[in-house]
Amino acid sequence: MNTLDGFSMAVPDVDAAADLFRTVFGAELLSADGSDTLVDDHGAPARSVLLQLDPQTRLRLFAYEATAGAPFDASVVDIGTAHFCFRTGDIEQAAEFLAQCPGIRILGEVMEIPEGALRHHKWVYFRFPWGAYGELQEWPETPSAEAAELFHGQAPVTASPVPTLMGIDHVGYSVRDLDAAVALLTDCLGGRRGLGSVISTGKELMDRQFETPVPALSKMAMVRIGEHTNIELFEHVVDEVRRTGDRLAVGASRMVFRSDDPAGSGAELSRRFGFSEAATGTGAGAGGTGVLLTAGSGLDVEFTA
Repeated sequence: MNTLDGFSMAVPDVDAAADLFRTVFGAELLSADGSDTLVDDHGAPARSVLLQLDPQTRLRLFAYEATAGAPFDASVVDIGTAHFCFRTGDIEQAAEFLAQCPGIRILGEVMEIPEGALRHHKWVYFRFPWGAYGELQEWPETPSAEAAELFHGQAPVTASPVPTLMGIDHVGYSVRDLDAAVALLTDCLGGRRGLGSVISTGKELMDRQFETPVPALSKMAMVRIGEHTNIELFEHVVDEVRRTGDRLAVGASRMVFRSDDPAGSGAELSRRFGFSEAATGTGAGAGGTGVLLTAGSGLDVEFTA
C-alpha cells in the first residue's frame, strides 16, 4: 500500500528557506536535525529540514552541497518545474502582504477565471526569494459542482501573518506527458482524476504572469490523492525546447510516499512507466530505507518504508 507522505523542495539555503516558511507561511518545524548535520540523500550530500506546512502537508527542504547558493534556473514550462499553491480567503490582501516580504515577488496581477469548472477562482503566481514559483488562490464562495471534490474547507492558519491564509491548496508540476502523469497517479498511487482543461496563453500574458515570454498551449488536470491533497499537472506545448530539470537543482521537488514495500513499488513504476532508480539506500533525507525514482517525466517519486 502506498500513502502520500509529503513533498520535497531543493533550496540554496535550507536555514533561510525554513525560516521563511515558518515566519511567513506559519509552518511548524518537525525536525531540525538536518539544520546543523550533513545528511545523505541517496548519495547526494545535503542538509535537510522537515516542516508541517498545514495539517495535511509536510515539506522537506534540501540544500544540496552541489547546488548550495545556486539560483533557480527554470521557467514555468520546463519539465519538472513545481509550485506550491496557498489558498486564501482574500487574495488581494494576501498578495499585498507578500509583496512587502523581503525577497518575495508577486508576478503580474491577480487574475480571475471567467468560465469553466474553476470559474470565479482567483490566482496569482509569486517567486520565493530563491526564484522558485509559488501561487496564491482564492476560491469562490460556492465552488462549481465539477470542482467541489477539490475543495476541503480550510480555516485560516492563525500561525501565519499572511491575511486569510488557509494552507496548501495544491502542489503543481509541469510534466512531459499529461496522460501518462495522470495514469501514474491514478493507476499506481491511489489518486482520483478530477477536472481538466486546455488553456491557450499568449506571449505577453505568459511574460507578465510567469516571466516566461513564450506563447503556450497548456493542458491541465487535477488529481486528488487521499482526502486532502490536490496535485495539479500541466503539459505545456511551446515552440521552444522544454528543459528537464534534475533532482539536485534548486526548485526541484518530488512526491514522497510511504510504502509497505518500497522496492516492489519502485519496480512496478519502472515496469509500467519507464522509471529508473536514481538511488536506493538509508539516510536522513529518505526518512529511512527508500527508493528514489526518476523518468525525466517531471514527476520524481520516492518510496520510504
